[in-house]
Amino acid sequence: MPTKPVIVIEHLEPEISPWLLLEYRHCSKIYGKDFLFITNLPTKYHKLLGKYANVLEKSVKALISENVLEKEATIILDPRSSVKLDFSTLNSAKYVIVGGILGEHPPKGRTYELITKELKGVKSFNIGDGQFSIDGTVYYINHLLNNKTDEGLSFVDGVTIEYFEPVYFSVNLPFRYPLENGEPVIAPGLKYYLQYRRLPEEVWREINDP
Repeated sequence: MPTKPVIVIEHLEPEISPWLLLEYRHCSKIYGKDFLFITNLPTKYHKLLGKYANVLEKSVKALISENVLEKEATIILDPRSSVKLDFSTLNSAKYVIVGGILGEHPPKGRTYELITKELKGVKSFNIGDGQFSIDGTVYYINHLLNNKTDEGLSFVDGVTIEYFEPVYFSVNLPFRYPLENGEPVIAPGLKYYLQYRRLPEEVWREINDP
C-alpha cells in the first residue's frame, strides 16, 4: 500500500465552530482519513470528528515526549520559519504538524508560540509568504507530494464572497487560497454557512449518520 506522511492537526481553538468543522472535514476529503490525525482535541468532540480523522486528546508535545511521534521524523509547518518546505523534506517525514488555528489577519504568530516554541528540536518549515487556511495548507501538502514541486500551484491572496439574498452583503476572507480551474479552493459548505449561519443539510446528515 502506498504510504505518505501523516498530517497531524494540533487543535488550538477553544471550541469546534461550524467553520472549523467544515475545514477539518475538507482536510479529510483532500488527504484521506487514514493519514489525518487531530490532536489536543477534547473528548466531547471525538465522536463528531472521528468521522473524518484519527482523534487524540493528547497534544503533540505529549505524543513526542512519549515517542508516539518520532521527533526526528516530524516536521512543523510554521509561517515564521525561514526555510521553505520542499518535496524531499516532506517525502522523508513521517509526520507533518499543522496548527489547527482559524487564521487572524494580520497573523499573530500563534503556530510559533503554541507549537514550534514548545517542540524543541523539531524542524519547522514555511510553505510560502502567505497565510493559508487549514484545508488550504493540506491542499498544498497534497499537491507537493503528488507533483514533487509546488510549481503549477496557483493561488489568490484574499477572497471576497458576494451574496445577493436575502439582502446584498459580502464577506472578505483575507487568506491565501489555492486555485483549481481558476476558482479558489474553499471548504465545501463554507459559503452556505457564511450566508445562512447554519451547516448545509448534507453535512448535518453526514455528522448525524450513525
